Amino acid sequence: MQSAQKLTQQNQDAFSQFFDKYISSSSKLQTHSVRELAQKLAIQYFSGQIPPRFQTENNMRKKNRKIVYKQIETDAIEKAKAQFKAKKERKESQLRKLPPVPKKQDTQERSLSMQPPLKCLSAQPKRSMPSTHFYYIGEGNNHELIKKLLDERQNWVQVKDATLKNINFKWQETEKGYEYRTLAGNLKDSKPQMLNHFEFHAEISNKYHLALNFKTFCDKSQLNVQDYIPISFAIECTNQNLKAGLFNFLTFYRSQCPQHQLQELDKTIKSYQFKYGTQLETKGDQYPTLFAGENLWIFKPANMNQGRGIHVVRNLQEIIDIYNRYQNGYKEHLLEVKRNENNEIVTKIIYINTLMTEQFVIQKYIEKPLLIKGRKFDIRTYVMITSNLGFFFFREGQLRLATETFDAKQQSNYVHLTNNAVQYSHPQYGKTEEGNQYNFDQASQYFKMDFRKEVIQKLKQVSLVAFQSVKGKLNKYKRKNCFEIYGMDFILDSDFKPWLIEVNTNPSLEVTSKLLGSLFPRLIDDAFKLTVDRLFHQQKTASKYPFLNYSNEENLWEYVNQL
Repeated sequence: MQSAQKLTQQNQDAFSQFFDKYISSSSKLQTHSVRELAQKLAIQYFSGQIPPRFQTENNMRKKNRKIVYKQIETDAIEKAKAQFKAKKERKESQLRKLPPVPKKQDTQERSLSMQPPLKCLSAQPKRSMPSTHFYYIGEGNNHELIKKLLDERQNWVQVKDATLKNINFKWQETEKGYEYRTLAGNLKDSKPQMLNHFEFHAEISNKYHLALNFKTFCDKSQLNVQDYIPISFAIECTNQNLKAGLFNFLTFYRSQCPQHQLQELDKTIKSYQFKYGTQLETKGDQYPTLFAGENLWIFKPANMNQGRGIHVVRNLQEIIDIYNRYQNGYKEHLLEVKRNENNEIVTKIIYINTLMTEQFVIQKYIEKPLLIKGRKFDIRTYVMITSNLGFFFFREGQLRLATETFDAKQQSNYVHLTNNAVQYSHPQYGKTEEGNQYNFDQASQYFKMDFRKEVIQKLKQVSLVAFQSVKGKLNKYKRKNCFEIYGMDFILDSDFKPWLIEVNTNPSLEVTSKLLGSLFPRLIDDAFKLTVDRLFHQQKTASKYPFLNYSNEENLWEYVNQL
């Protein structure tokens, strides 16, 4: 082994000369690269990496030094040939894949001052085939509008199976079936998906949680919760929480009870062995529009909408009776009507639903509401929250009017509940104004004021405070690609003070008037431009849905603040 190493050290120059001679025999070979290869092979041999048959000391003694040298030459040449041949074949393969070089057609000289510079092929943007996006829409609440708006966008295809994994966008009335923990787009190397509900939207859309969260936030922020929502008591139907909730409510309720009703109230309290206190956190005389001698209250189940399950109550016994009915399964008679083109009722259907709840809110009724033509009304505005908790407020909405004249002593829901779902079944619905609705221009004209500036701006600020109360709960796991549109319901009292009544997930998109027929398409289309179109890129275009005097180039969702 030592003799072989000595031999190769002495003949290093001869080893290099051999490769020089080999290289010169072919003009296509690259001398420098093969020379380096020869030197690398020689160094390997100098380190003792020679063929196995020469690695034993006995064999080295038997063979002539010339034979060893010749064998080293042969092995080195074969390795060099093999590696160079492989390199040559790779280059030829790459050349075959390149496009042919175009022949020069114009050989005339061009003036640099007159002709534009030629663009390099490498500088041109790559053209990729547009990807197809899939969407799923649950039925209900004018889902045809959502389908129409998505079909108008490029490369969107509807699927009917909500369980498919490649769905990019889902729109449903509720979040039922949404898998937030495995939502694609929250993981690396996954296709993005978008959903139209937050995982914990109930922190504000549930009436019970709204009351609790709003009060907690205001207490921490040194705000008065009664500056935003009417006096409310959130009660849960567990033994301990029920007693504590009823204790607080009865303490306040008895303090505001008219003198002529006090004896009957005490009799009811004694019969049920209820307890109450004497120290009040809030005094009723601070809010004269809430108390006008009737002591009316609203009983609201926590998780209902569209006026379902809501009762105007006048005494404690009514509250107890309604509560007991819910515990045993409240039988709701729901009237649904269908109208013809002349707004005449053609069919009536009565549904019987069984409602149950463990949480409810008892809220003070506004006994002196602001009226339009002697009728009660509320204001529906819209808020959109994006996944990064951006707060957007839609510039337009509607006033929803009751059908019957307001009278606090009346017990009809057509007097007290202004929800469109309630009023729609009244025979006189739409007789005075189309759809029992005003837009903000009509409100300005009726009240002889700038309604948007003097009223709607206040509603925007109240809405912002409401969502700030749940900013740490709404998307607490920071799920990507969620957004949600909420319907905000307000009532103005006779002093023009706004009161937030409730926050609705899945606000109604059913069209019952020309106003809503132009409002809803613009509302959703502009929302998609800020959410869906930004994730699944679309060419920016003007709106196809004109509304009032707004420009079609303008997005009517106003960014207000980050929560």
